[in-house]
Amino acid sequence: MKVTAFIRETSAKNNITDQTHIYFRVRDGKTDIKAVSELSINPNHWSPERQGYKSRVALVDEDKRTKFDKAVQDLTALISSQYYRGADSAWLKGVIEEFHHPNINMRQGKKGDEFSLTYQCQQYADNHPMAEETARHHEHNVRKIKHFERYQREIMRRRGYTMRIDTMTADDLREFQKYLANESDYYERYPQIFDDIKPKDRPRHLTENAIHSILKRLRTVVNWCLKHNITTNDPFATYEMPKVLDSPPFYLTLEERDKVYYADLSNETPGIQVYRDIFMFQCLIGCRVGDLEKMTRASIVDGAVQYIAEKTKNHQPRTIRVPLNEKAKAILEKYSNLETRILPKICQNVYNRYIRKILEICEITRMVTVIDNDTREPVQKRICDIATTHTARKTFIGNLYKKVKDPNLVASLSGHTDGSRAFARYREIDNEMKRDLVKLID
Repeated sequence: MKVTAFIRETSAKNNITDQTHIYFRVRDGKTDIKAVSELSINPNHWSPERQGYKSRVALVDEDKRTKFDKAVQDLTALISSQYYRGADSAWLKGVIEEFHHPNINMRQGKKGDEFSLTYQCQQYADNHPMAEETARHHEHNVRKIKHFERYQREIMRRRGYTMRIDTMTADDLREFQKYLANESDYYERYPQIFDDIKPKDRPRHLTENAIHSILKRLRTVVNWCLKHNITTNDPFATYEMPKVLDSPPFYLTLEERDKVYYADLSNETPGIQVYRDIFMFQCLIGCRVGDLEKMTRASIVDGAVQYIAEKTKNHQPRTIRVPLNEKAKAILEKYSNLETRILPKICQNVYNRYIRKILEICEITRMVTVIDNDTREPVQKRICDIATTHTARKTFIGNLYKKVKDPNLVASLSGHTDGSRAFARYREIDNEMKRDLVKLID
């Protein structure tokens, strides 16, 4: 393990007024973390070799140079002494902050905010590698917890109530689950709790699946705290998570897909025609819409689209390569005049509306079974009323699986990880596949 101090800025040779902050870097195997300190120096006076002032700096008195050099050495030694395997940039920031302000986190002899659940959720979101959308979900959780704490303090009269990772219990989680199920009602009954948000951000009714997702992310944060010895308390050990109920998979058949692909939309608006092409291309390569948005001409390599899925790039990155068939190539050829993008820019909300309108125009209106979010009972709906961008991904995966019946081969094209529960949902065993299986023992 090695700790080094460095600067990131330079100055003109004769400039003696500029100041730049000192950064500290810790390297240990795959660990490589950095954080800024409050120590500052003129860039022309800094010596990378000495990690302090150059040996001859006439315009700075010796006492100032000595104090500065000692502070750099002391902070380096402190970081080295407190380092542990698994430390991250949040830990390094905390060590540096404690060095400059020894009492900043002390409250009656114990660290205060460090043990609040909201603090740790924010630390996890700020410092753990994750997709942007996932980080937004964790920040959304922080707001939920803060409103729940206000509800407990102001409505339930539990003075000083805070969810703390060192004292939180399964009962707290059950109370939080109950709060989430009723938060949209509390917004109407207790508006004072939500005076920090705009009306457009008002809480909406949450399904059991949505509540499960929120609590699952909290469990991830608690596990992270346990792993890094921030706490030994695990409230999830005796807490039963709400059950997830998934709808049966639905997607376009190859016949329905081709009906959309070849449909004459010349009498429709240009937007309809463009989004038909985007939807069809997504059906032909099976990527998530977020990955499709990021694709450029550089994503096409030797007749195949090549990318790393945004959702998994920070923890299980792998290159996904999907060869382009003639239909996909024909769509790209329509937009070959674009400078860098392979397809026109996507607006996701508009995209979903257009998908449903396109399916209705093409008379793809068959009924499919889905789970009602409120009653958790199966209901029948027209596929053209509930299709989304993800229907394109399911169309690609579901039809491939019907053809090859090899989950590993299909997953190599879809980017699903081994054992993915999400991928298991796509593997609908239909009557045709059942008949093929029975034939094996005929």
